Amino acid sequence: MTSIFFKLLLPQVDSVLYVDTDVIFLSPISDIWKYFGRFNASQFAALTSEHEDENMGWYNRFARHPYYGRMGVNSGVMLMNLTRMRIHNWVSHIVPIYNEYKLRITWGDQDIINVFFYYSPDTLLLLPCQYNYRPDHCMYISVCNVSVEGIKVMHGNRGYFHSNKQPLFKAVYETVESYKIDSNPYLNFVIPLKASLNDKVIKETKCGLLTEETFHNANKIFGRYQSLTYSRN
Repeated sequence: MTSIFFKLLLPQVDSVLYVDTDVIFLSPISDIWKYFGRFNASQFAALTSEHEDENMGWYNRFARHPYYGRMGVNSGVMLMNLTRMRIHNWVSHIVPIYNEYKLRITWGDQDIINVFFYYSPDTLLLLPCQYNYRPDHCMYISVCNVSVEGIKVMHGNRGYFHSNKQPLFKAVYETVESYKIDSNPYLNFVIPLKASLNDKVIKETKCGLLTEETFHNANKIFGRYQSLTYSRN
């Protein structure tokens, strides 16, 4: 639950981007950071929806506590304006919520955050789903439109980066893990990523229909290194 106490832990910091440890950026961090500039006067946080389809939603079907909007929010990727949160006295609201709902929460701090934004929806900006793309967005049907900008931030929640259940997510994780940070990103990241995403096992899954959307931003960012690769041959 560290994220909900950042305003106390980082008293001199104005804004932070919090991400879970099972999150991989497939686009520049600046792409999501720009949403701080889109906050209105009352907003101090930004999150994505927990689900895009009510038939698959967890909160609207199972929650035993209030939650934000129609289907709740996911706390795996969160923009936080700590200055505004201090002004709002965030912790003074969070602790009572925990005390009241601690026997009814399933997902820890995410549930507490949902209860808070249920009562204070005007303080939250909802991010596009491509900034917290999860297996739930594609494992049955595609419910997050990433056809134009591709997947920006991939979230392998519930162990999907290490599971064979959704091989697209595992392939991205393993390609990132294998990349040597001081090597040519086109030769040693983009090309291996494209090759791994074309695997037959991936193509046969629902999420595997989105290989181009997964590959989109890496190719866009690192494509300029392609000529450097050719010049060495």
